[in-house]
Amino acid sequence: MEPFTPTLRVTAEVKNPFDGVSPDIAPLGSGFDNALTVILGVIWGLVLIYVSVKLLTSFVKFSGARKQGHYEEMGEHTDELKRRGVAVIAVAAFGVLIGAVLKVAGML
Repeated sequence: MEPFTPTLRVTAEVKNPFDGVSPDIAPLGSGFDNALTVILGVIWGLVLIYVSVKLLTSFVKFSGARKQGHYEEMGEHTDELKRRGVAVIAVAAFGVLIGAVLKVAGML
């Protein structure tokens, strides 16, 4: 058996078909752009309201368990409270995070 010898292969350079292409919804019209902005804003607001309500219900459960002296349930509610607090912060900071990503990507 012959020993394996690596061979150098010469390949042609492939041109990127998406070079210079960036996402843009301007061809769909300014009305679509405005409507899309409003729809995304409403969705973001509804999600923020939802996670805020969940945070408040977790706080009420935690307070109820504390008042009744159910310390074993307090641990469960503490974890839930932390997770939902982080969710509220993440949803509230979503716009800043997306703006930072777009700025770094050079799209703003």
